[in-house]
Amino acid sequence: MEKIETIPGWTINIEETSNGVFKVILTDEYGHRAEIIDNATDETVEKAISAAFDIEKQISKNWSLFLFNLCIEKLTTENIVNKEYNSIVFGSWFIEGAEKRLVYEGKDKWLIVQTKTGAEWLDNIIIKKDELKYLNLIEQIKNI
Repeated sequence: MEKIETIPGWTINIEETSNGVFKVILTDEYGHRAEIIDNATDETVEKAISAAFDIEKQISKNWSLFLFNLCIEKLTTENIVNKEYNSIVFGSWFIEGAEKRLVYEGKDKWLIVQTKTGAEWLDNIIIKKDELKYLNLIEQIKNI
């Protein structure tokens, strides 16, 4: 059994239950579980992480900090020009690359993708919390 930490606060256990069939279990520190059994390793892990992300979105006591830490974890330090988490302003934060940045507006619970135009940042995409899925978050992170 292999143990990997892939999203903040969750541990992944992977085991091959039979030839080519994998069981992926994600568990958080409170015992919440996301479990998938499938035959494609990478896809199976991705499905299980997506399920854990959805659970975290529903039960997290500090969703904005979880999201900030996940984005930081998925980005390389070379891609990050500036970052700031502000717990006083509803957990709002931003992570800035050279030409794009992710902004989490904590009051309205929106993830905003912005592009730099001259000295200003313009909104390109706004994703509401209830519409945010793990895979579209990863897609936005890749664009930073």
